Amino acid sequence: MTNREKKVLGGLIALVLIALGAAVLTRDLSNYRERLHKLRSASHGSAASVDTRPLDSAQQLAALAVTSTEQEYAQEALRLADHSVDLAFAAAMREATENPAPVTPETQRLSAKIEAAQAAVAADQNRITQFQRALTLASPAAKVAVSQLIGIAQAQLSLDQDDLSDASQALIRAGGNKQGRIQQLLDQHKAAEASIASYHPNAAASSSSIERTHSDSILAETRAWASLHSKETQLRQAREEALARAEQLSAARAQLQQEVDEEQAAKKILHPRPAEGSAAGGAGTAPGETGASSSLDFLRHITEDRSVLAEFGSRIRTEQQLASVYGTWMTFVGARQQAFVHQFFRSLFWILLIVLASVVANSWVQRLFAGFAAEHRQMHSIRTLILFTVQALSLLLVLFVIFGMPGNLPTVIALVTAGLTVALGNFIIGFLGWFVLMGKDGIRPGDRVEINGVSGEVVSVGPLHTVLLETGNWTDPGHPTGRKVSFGNSFAITDHFFNFSTSGQWLWDEIEVQIPETINLQAAAEAIQQIVTRETAENVRLAEQEWSRSAPSRGVPSPSGAPSLSIRPTGTGVNVAVRFITRAPERYEVRARLNRAIVELLHQGKLSQPAASSPKSAPGSA
Repeated sequence: MTNREKKVLGGLIALVLIALGAAVLTRDLSNYRERLHKLRSASHGSAASVDTRPLDSAQQLAALAVTSTEQEYAQEALRLADHSVDLAFAAAMREATENPAPVTPETQRLSAKIEAAQAAVAADQNRITQFQRALTLASPAAKVAVSQLIGIAQAQLSLDQDDLSDASQALIRAGGNKQGRIQQLLDQHKAAEASIASYHPNAAASSSSIERTHSDSILAETRAWASLHSKETQLRQAREEALARAEQLSAARAQLQQEVDEEQAAKKILHPRPAEGSAAGGAGTAPGETGASSSLDFLRHITEDRSVLAEFGSRIRTEQQLASVYGTWMTFVGARQQAFVHQFFRSLFWILLIVLASVVANSWVQRLFAGFAAEHRQMHSIRTLILFTVQALSLLLVLFVIFGMPGNLPTVIALVTAGLTVALGNFIIGFLGWFVLMGKDGIRPGDRVEINGVSGEVVSVGPLHTVLLETGNWTDPGHPTGRKVSFGNSFAITDHFFNFSTSGQWLWDEIEVQIPETINLQAAAEAIQQIVTRETAENVRLAEQEWSRSAPSRGVPSPSGAPSLSIRPTGTGVNVAVRFITRAPERYEVRARLNRAIVELLHQGKLSQPAASSPKSAPGSA
């Protein structure tokens, strides 16, 4: 691993650890309902806050109801949550009445201002009433003046009412009027009850929900399961919150019950004796009347406490019923989750079955075509095409199981085909070229071919590329160089190629022999032609037979495979070029055999030119 790769890997690991730490540190932020309740309590004031979380949770969960059964649970949860909040408001109002806010200089000043504003409003109303009575008794000439007075009084009344409202709001904000603050919250709650009463699930949204999917694709099933899992988590949280509120109310009720029992027990022990009170004389209230008044107050107190106990019991039952509804709803959601888990494993089974069928089909096709010899090129092309079709069909079916069948399959196929044609034109031409190469006149692995001026042996013919093992170097173009050359299959359509391996794999080769002047040219040429004719006689016979079968029969002669000889003079002798037919795989062996035979012929010395006699000098020449 290079230093750069190590740095990249270290950076990724650091980012993963940072993300994990951020997720752990922000895990408390997932409970947004609790934080929202705290924010509302802080803004409304803790002394006059009412817990509306039951209704908030029910409204949020109602929006997640998809099926008709879930919508029934949502409506029942909304009803119980609304009743729970109503009871909480009643308890808060009673608590505010029994325990008013402590008096502070600010609240005392605001209370005095409210009293003054109330007195001013009452005086304005009395004044308007008097003016209206006077208007009925006034003469027509005086009615105009009285009407003006009424208008002025009404304007003053509006100003005084605004002052009273401002002072009341200021007192509520200062915490001096618990009942007023709770009444404001109750008015807001009553306004929200209209939307609760008119709750109607959105049928269109429910039908389009991923949880209502009828697709057998793994993607849709996974998304539906994840949605149900999220809903189950929220239902479990809402149920735990309802049970926690029920436990808190039960604890408060038990404490109040204990206090009531202790007060009753203490009252029985400390009950006054009427006989002792009758002995006392003098002015004032009689002792019997004092005892009766004390007993009456005690009974009223006990009655109020028992009313509060009954109220606690009603709130506890409501929270328990709400938790029961959430639990039943959660059970239903869990059952739907299990159904999607079953569908997921069923889809997985289909994928494995498709893969198994593809493997079996590939093996069966290969065994079916294994009996054909290498010469049956067309059958091997059909085998390759069938294998590719099986693999492509298997991949397509697996994709359909994973992602599902498109809603409008013909339109999707048309659009995808058009896009691929534009974007992947070269690949498509190469793929079509593959079919040409797999045809009768195509190429196969092991063939000796020439493509775009590069000669070599075919290594593989793929759907998009053909790979050659190049042959040829700077001395002899027939020896392998060890290099692999890849060509896009588009050359089969837009260009041309040479295949030296079709049928008998015949090709014409040529050797050149330089004959010096000391050798008999005519005898050497005849001997060389006899050697080439003898060595290639069998190949000539087989080639002419094959050519005669493939050549036209209407007066066109069949090609001849006999060797041909050409002689070209040079400065030191002549060059004899012999062309002959040979098989492509035997080319170099035949050339080597011919060269060896010609060299032996030339070294035997039987073809030497006879020595010419020297001309004699004329006698007496000077």
